[in-house]
Amino acid sequence: MNKKGKEIQHKKILINSVLSWTLQDVLNHHLYRDKVETIPKTFSSLEQYLNSYRYPLLEEIHAEMNASMENLSQSPACRIVSVKKDRSYKPPEKLLHQVIFDGQYQPYRNDVIALLDARPTSSEDLHNPQRLFVPAIVLDVNIKRKHNALQILTLKPIMAEKGEEKMIEPRSAVFLLNLLPSLRIWEALNGRNSSILKEVVSFDSRVEVSCGVCSQKVECLQENNLHTFNLNESQLEAVISSIETSKCDHKSSVKLIWGPPGTGKTKTVSVILFELLKMKCKTLTCAPTNTAIVEVTSRLMKIVRDASLQNGSYGLGDILLLGNKDRLKMHEHDHLADVFLDNRIEALSQCSVSFSKWGSWIKTMISLLKDSYQLYRKYLESRKNTKTENRTCCLFCGKRDQVDDLEDEKINIALRISLFMRKQLRYFEKEMSSCIKCMCTHMPTSIVSVKMVGNMFRALELFKYFTSLLQDGSFTDQQVTKIFSGSETIQFTVSDPSLRFLSKTRNECLEILYSLTKLSVPLFRNDRAIRMFCLQRARLTFCTTSSSAKLTKITKTKLVIIDEAAQLKECESAIPLQLPNVQHAILIGDERQLPAMVQSKISEEAEFGRSLFERLVSLGHKTHLLNVQYRMHPSISLFPNSEFYSKQISDAYSVQQKSYTKDLLQGNMYGPYSFINMSCGKEELDDKHSLNNMMEVAVIAEIIENLFQVAGELIVVTLTTTASVANGQKVSVGVISPYNAQVIAISKKLGFKYVSHSDFSVSVRSIDGFQGGEEDIILISTVRSNDYGSIGFLANHQRTNVALTRARYCLWILGDGKTLMKNNSVWRKIVLDAKGRGCYFNAEDDKRLSKVIIDSLVECGQLNDLLKMKSLIFKGARWKVIFEDDFWKSFVRIKGVVTRKDVVAILMKLATGWRDRPSRSRRKKLTITNGASSPLLKQNNVDGFYKLLWTIDIVKENKKHIQVIKILNILPHMEIPRLAKNLDTVFGSYSIEKMSRCEFKCLEGTLEVPMSWESHWVTKQRYLKPKEMSTGLASLSLWDRKATQQKS
Repeated sequence: MNKKGKEIQHKKILINSVLSWTLQDVLNHHLYRDKVETIPKTFSSLEQYLNSYRYPLLEEIHAEMNASMENLSQSPACRIVSVKKDRSYKPPEKLLHQVIFDGQYQPYRNDVIALLDARPTSSEDLHNPQRLFVPAIVLDVNIKRKHNALQILTLKPIMAEKGEEKMIEPRSAVFLLNLLPSLRIWEALNGRNSSILKEVVSFDSRVEVSCGVCSQKVECLQENNLHTFNLNESQLEAVISSIETSKCDHKSSVKLIWGPPGTGKTKTVSVILFELLKMKCKTLTCAPTNTAIVEVTSRLMKIVRDASLQNGSYGLGDILLLGNKDRLKMHEHDHLADVFLDNRIEALSQCSVSFSKWGSWIKTMISLLKDSYQLYRKYLESRKNTKTENRTCCLFCGKRDQVDDLEDEKINIALRISLFMRKQLRYFEKEMSSCIKCMCTHMPTSIVSVKMVGNMFRALELFKYFTSLLQDGSFTDQQVTKIFSGSETIQFTVSDPSLRFLSKTRNECLEILYSLTKLSVPLFRNDRAIRMFCLQRARLTFCTTSSSAKLTKITKTKLVIIDEAAQLKECESAIPLQLPNVQHAILIGDERQLPAMVQSKISEEAEFGRSLFERLVSLGHKTHLLNVQYRMHPSISLFPNSEFYSKQISDAYSVQQKSYTKDLLQGNMYGPYSFINMSCGKEELDDKHSLNNMMEVAVIAEIIENLFQVAGELIVVTLTTTASVANGQKVSVGVISPYNAQVIAISKKLGFKYVSHSDFSVSVRSIDGFQGGEEDIILISTVRSNDYGSIGFLANHQRTNVALTRARYCLWILGDGKTLMKNNSVWRKIVLDAKGRGCYFNAEDDKRLSKVIIDSLVECGQLNDLLKMKSLIFKGARWKVIFEDDFWKSFVRIKGVVTRKDVVAILMKLATGWRDRPSRSRRKKLTITNGASSPLLKQNNVDGFYKLLWTIDIVKENKKHIQVIKILNILPHMEIPRLAKNLDTVFGSYSIEKMSRCEFKCLEGTLEVPMSWESHWVTKQRYLKPKEMSTGLASLSLWDRKATQQKS
């Protein structure tokens, strides 16, 4: 079996393994537990290295399919219209079928789908033995107007053979996963180009990585060649070391560049790539995601356009971006259009006809300039022998006359020689201009040299020059004939300086045109040939690590650069490292940030998610540390630098300046760094077992709204502060949370309010989704709030590092300090650090946030927390407020959030000393009874239906008797008389002195404040009989035991 046959057979092993799983296998969480072994850090052979990843990869695919089965009812699905055997159907191995389908879900190649007899509501529905479940893989998709067709492969028959009993027919196809990324990894584990892999497998930290011979050859690349990039010492060292590596032909090597957050990693990579481009070193640059690869390509393009582009876009043909147009979001990146492979194929395909005419165009132009008089005579002869309607605009093309401004032609009079020349030059200048532009932009420099491009553009300039001279009438027809004639019979002497200059220019143009005849323009049969040409000839190619599997036929790639290498599983890195002729690899990353995502717990425990970068670092591989950070305000970088990087990172001069700040909201809470304590929050599980905290959602929404108001106005006056900023100041805000449920809740709360504002942007993502990103202001929602200090995967050091290092100017962390302190993790250190630095604040200390917290407590039904005396609604209150049981029962029964908020608002005002002052007429209406309670029973309207009923009472506290507010109940107006009647009975037990003290009022301005008396105050009291007392108290449920004891 040849090499290609072995690769196909190796691919089939994975496909057959996946398709062989029964429903019970898919739902079995321990299917591969006994086969998955921990991946070691060192390996005895290349075979052991490759084999160690196979079962963990299978287990990861299995875990992904298992997760899809749990959400089967919500997965994309299509209806199966018909199924028939494919022409290549050959049991038992080639069970190929053609499936006609319709529906919103349109499968892609390598989709693994479940063929079902009906769409299930859950995976439990499939346990019925009468139900159909057959895994299949999509091999081809054919979308047509009449119908959509799939070619699928199964291992289990879905159609009965002749003479067999009829089988259950599939009626639905549900998406489970796309197998392509895993197939690419699996193929890489087959081991193609092993030179780099052997270096990776047999790495020994005691052996010097650098080549002593080649390091001496980089003498020409001195610091002064790179001074324009303003690199720091560590960046410069990384660039020079990388160039040394690329020049080495003696040995294979792997270099590591360690780039902590904000240290200019992408800038360093782009400078390395720019130098490699100038050196014409064929290099492949990969990254885990489309976002990352677009970022590094964009940075290189900026350098190329600023530093070296000549004659339009010449040189871009050496740069190529490969990928899916939609996933790369090319509509958002117009600056990359010239290097995107699909665009390049389209452009070269459209110019293919022009390329085929290139040689004849040049020859014709030489003839025109060398002896235009002879061509002009041919033109005149052709007019005599051709009908007017069949005449062409140019002697050398088949187009009808399109030049409207040449009046002589219109009236059937032959053009003068000057107009004839002008017409020919204009035609060729137009045709060749678009062709030259396409060549300069899309042809590699190995085909079109710098000198050739210069000659092309000079020729176009001369064509335009001749056209302008012939247009303004500077020369007579006789003079034009003399200059552009090669006939020896015409005798003339060039004495006029202008004629002499024209003659000299004509000779220069002829010389240039002769040089252009040497250009061999490649001709292409089809788009596939163009694609292969572009990939083979490009000096710098950019694509995701997974997409690099498409480059197995591309040779002479000497160097592979993997950006964000610490985010890749090591087996993913094997895809580009095994491409033909690859000799060196440069890995750029930070193993102290988040690694690759692993869905299977079994594979995760087996170190399947560990990157090549991390493994080599753990073995002592030398790294080039980028040790100056340019992103974070020093107050933000202080803790991460100390906790995660052992204080090896220094702050750049630029971030230490006083101007490096955004003081949008005044107050210490909104400085560069703060921990905002959310003691009233409550974590809750959603239906997908992810956590959210609606209190933090509300507070974050309020902070963002305040920022938005400040960013768009000159002066914004808030309830507590005044903030002043320049009008139209651009602000980008990022909200990060470890939990998807919280991300969804915040996004839903914010809606689309800030989407259309160019000067104010808000991005809400998970911590994992924010890796590699940065914003002016970052708010972190930690979510966790419980009594036992559980914080789950929030405790992960790498995840915490990412969250803390995304902000430029301000980082505000929202969390329950008490919960985080109980957990002995990095978050305990964060809280202690914030307290030690004076950066720890309570959210309720901000009046705006306090109101939001109160509203959120009401909305979430956290009424007990809300109405505790120490609650923030009574913070700074003048009156002590006591609540009766009947009030609680009534308050809980009220379901309207607006009504609840009204009650809380009245309680807050009453506690401050505010009193409703009704008019005399209204006061009469409020009189309910003439009993003992009449002077003391107070009421306030709540939403026009309910009445909040309360009174003033006397309690003993700290050896003093003080006035307090007692909240009795919330009742409709019709039920108040009954409460008043029972209250009369209770107040009947009070002495006259005590009743009068309850009625005392002390005013401070418009506010009523409580009065107090020394504890020696004693009065004679008349008591009710025990029976009367118990009846009254029972009917009213007015006083608890403590209150009763305090009254005596």
